[in-house]
Amino acid sequence: MISINRDELQKVIARVAEWPAHDRITLARKILETVEDIATPAQKGLRGEEVIKLLQIPQPAPDDDECVQIIEEQRLRKYGR
Repeated sequence: MISINRDELQKVIARVAEWPAHDRITLARKILETVEDIATPAQKGLRGEEVIKLLQIPQPAPDDDECVQIIEEQRLRKYGR
């Protein structure tokens, strides 16, 4: 890793301060991109097909009466009433 002394940094900042705003913004973005590349390792996400497969349920969703029954069973199991 390279170490930069404060005098060098101040000289660069002073020189860049003379640039037009859009060029300074472009430089700042490029610098931030290099930091993001290092700071955030590549992450493998799921493809759309994989997400859909994970969300598929092998049986139909319960209707309202079944939901009430499931909740009641859970209450009985948890509170014994």
